[in-house]
Amino acid sequence: MLQIWFTRLLFTTSLLALLLILTGSYLRLSDAGLACPDFPTCDGRLFPTDDDIQAWSAMIHRYLTVAFSLLVVSLVIFAERMKSGPRYSWQLRLVLLLTLLQGWLGYLSLSMLLHPAVVTLHLLTAMLILSLLWSVYLNAASKGAIYSERLPRINLRPWVIMAFLLVCVQILLGGFTSSNYASLACPDLPTCQQQWLPEIDFTGIYQLLSGEAIDYQSSQLNNQQSISVHLAHRYSAVVTAVFILFLSLLATRKSTAIYRGAGLWLAFILILQIQLGVANILLLLPLPVALGHTAGASLLLLSLVYLHHLTRRSKVSIYTH
Repeated sequence: MLQIWFTRLLFTTSLLALLLILTGSYLRLSDAGLACPDFPTCDGRLFPTDDDIQAWSAMIHRYLTVAFSLLVVSLVIFAERMKSGPRYSWQLRLVLLLTLLQGWLGYLSLSMLLHPAVVTLHLLTAMLILSLLWSVYLNAASKGAIYSERLPRINLRPWVIMAFLLVCVQILLGGFTSSNYASLACPDLPTCQQQWLPEIDFTGIYQLLSGEAIDYQSSQLNNQQSISVHLAHRYSAVVTAVFILFLSLLATRKSTAIYRGAGLWLAFILILQIQLGVANILLLLPLPVALGHTAGASLLLLSLVYLHHLTRRSKVSIYTH
């Protein structure tokens, strides 16, 4: 019974982690990141005024963060009390450490006035927390299976790990592009401002090490620097997409149906993510599409975590939780 509740709690916490990623993305995209410039209150109040939608959005994100932190602590306690807990405890302790780091990065985001480097690391840390929780959930859920299918021995793990790292780099570049307001620096495709090879200028990256108290709610980069950041994200997306398509092809060519399904799902999420990225540019970054792009990046990571889970097991289970 404890295993069942532990698995359900893992699934709930994973969903909440995804929700926090989306609400955090909403704050960034709706320019509400500094709606509550103090911490832990909002302009000295625990609850914002009724008509301040941006402040309420920021505080709801904080309330969800508190709830998430409590769930993570509960999971660590659960793992310590379970007989099979040691196999999960180190991962959950890492999740707890990353959650503490995430809280510190959130505080720095406010105190450093949405510094692009801090905001980007805040996003990547959230993605890593979600990935770790999903990995623990998959392992825990397999213990309650009612049916298992034998899996062939294949060597996809190095490819999956490389794909995961590429997506993480792409998330870093995407977060840096968004936090520098460079998402629309190239409003056309496949060219950039009607140029195939625009001038590249990365000198604006000095802001990563800048200690000045600058308000980063508007771009601090000039046009060429914004173009350079945008193109780095765009070119990296091409490399990542080709690699993931290759990985999905490797998975779909396996004789086992579970691998073929995982490969097809990975390809589907990738194609959807590409379409959302193109729509962001052509439709001038509408909020629902931009949020969908963030969700697509999360689903890509979860799909890779699932495929990695399959490569580590000699049999696959049908879950009952």
